[in-house]
Amino acid sequence: MKAPSINRNSLWFILSITLNALGNSFMVISNSGSAPWTSAAENLVYILPFSIGGCIVIVYSLSFLFSYMLKIKPGVGLIVKSMGLAAVFGLFIDLFLYIHQLVYVPDAIWARYLYLFIGLNLIAIAICIYFQSSSVYLPSDYLLKAFGKVFNNYTLASILATAIPLSIGVIIILFRNEIVGIGPGTLLFMFGMGFLIDQYNRWIVIRRETGTA
Repeated sequence: MKAPSINRNSLWFILSITLNALGNSFMVISNSGSAPWTSAAENLVYILPFSIGGCIVIVYSLSFLFSYMLKIKPGVGLIVKSMGLAAVFGLFIDLFLYIHQLVYVPDAIWARYLYLFIGLNLIAIAICIYFQSSSVYLPSDYLLKAFGKVFNNYTLASILATAIPLSIGVIIILFRNEIVGIGPGTLLFMFGMGFLIDQYNRWIVIRRETGTA
């Protein structure tokens, strides 16, 4: 009886990563502003020979660097698992972006904002499932926890954690003199994602078993 519950939670975990990547791809394709870490990756694409998914892995690796600077030192095993998860997440984003390019890229403003709305809600659902079903998180989540422990204030921690990828994006934007990846969607993510997650947490409840991912 124990094995099925583990498999079920593992499937929830896979679903959450898939929905998260799909949601991020909708936000990127909307061209109306992406989540902070994804927007940093979008800008890095223009100076590095990697895809958006590959650049996401690079910016995520900075999370652990900053965690060490904050005197929070995650174990090697945790770093390996988290970076492996980041790599899978990046691959999924690249895959979904490729599918979007083949199927449809919105041009009309209403369609772009519809994509933005879909993306934000998919990410919120994914995060809701992800935190309930997994003990391994993306690197940016550990950085948020590191800031939270240092300042004992998660509102401030969230601002500081997202300031890092936004700073990367802004520096490249100023250098290129072209705005990419930062827009209304970025602000909605920063100030509205918590509200959406709270709403979905009321509707989605997953019984987390020991021994899951």
